[in-house]
Amino acid sequence: MIRRIFFAVIAALLLTSMAHARTYKIAIVPWAGWSPANVAEAKGFWKEEGVDVKVAITPNLQQAITLLKNKVIDIKFNMIGSAVGLYMEGMPLRIIAETNWSHGGDKIIVKKELDTNAFKAKPIGVYLNKPSVTYFLNQYLSSIGIRLSETRVIEMEVDDMADHFIQGRFGIIVCYDPVTLRAVKQGNGKVVATSATYQGCIPEGMMGLEDVVKNIPQEDLLKILRGWVRAVRWSQDPANWKAYTDILNNHTFKADKPYSDGELREMVGSVRIHNPGAQLERNQNNGGLHTYLKNLKAFLIENNMLKKDFNPEKIFDNRAMVTVLEEFVKPSDDL
Repeated sequence: MIRRIFFAVIAALLLTSMAHARTYKIAIVPWAGWSPANVAEAKGFWKEEGVDVKVAITPNLQQAITLLKNKVIDIKFNMIGSAVGLYMEGMPLRIIAETNWSHGGDKIIVKKELDTNAFKAKPIGVYLNKPSVTYFLNQYLSSIGIRLSETRVIEMEVDDMADHFIQGRFGIIVCYDPVTLRAVKQGNGKVVATSATYQGCIPEGMMGLEDVVKNIPQEDLLKILRGWVRAVRWSQDPANWKAYTDILNNHTFKADKPYSDGELREMVGSVRIHNPGAQLERNQNNGGLHTYLKNLKAFLIENNMLKKDFNPEKIFDNRAMVTVLEEFVKPSDDL
């Protein structure tokens, strides 16, 4: 009798657990910097942590933002500056963690025959008209004596923008890999600056709507972040490169033709995916991300673009990520 009751209780607990099980949905676009999310899913790291996570790959950032706004997804990877832009537009976003930064993958491409004196006359195409991209663009324009306010910036879906550049409607575009390859080859373009030129100018990471993030149980959020960190460590092990390229081609870039080993190395090399030590430095109190947010705010004020005031502590909640990273990083480790 006791044995029967015991199994009945176990069965009830299992049914209750199943009834309350939750699948978390994370959105990315095809971008090497966020590929560890595909690794975490494909290698079962999240499953091993005891959390169910599905990765949705959207063709562009605009669609991912729409999914987030409509609460179809729980978390999205995006540029941190874009989170600030969306926050100023009224979307109550919370940054969960910085995970990487673009380090050459974002490029400013100019028509070879275009003289810098004509930069103000021709519109500039950007894949996202948010502070993340305009902050990067401003770094380059300032270096050649042009103010951002003197130009006309037009946001366009990345493939359409590349087409317009090839056809001569744009003289300058801000684009990202792998679409940049087509713009340069077919559009008689030259790369004049990349995100590596201004190191750390485009940090990226995880974010979600404030109420959605608050409704994720803390233990589940820790498991999601733990799975990400494990995936980063796995993907950065040279012994896993061949398996990693399979995940890149079959998951991250599944909508494209398979890329060669050389092309994949170039795309992975154009981002700086932070190892656990670097992630801790970037995410800790008064760390690298906090400094970036203060500098971004100064840029917005200088260019009369601060639509809504913000404090880094208000929009960035680093507690869960720091808790997880402290599990991986020993005090003696180099950051």
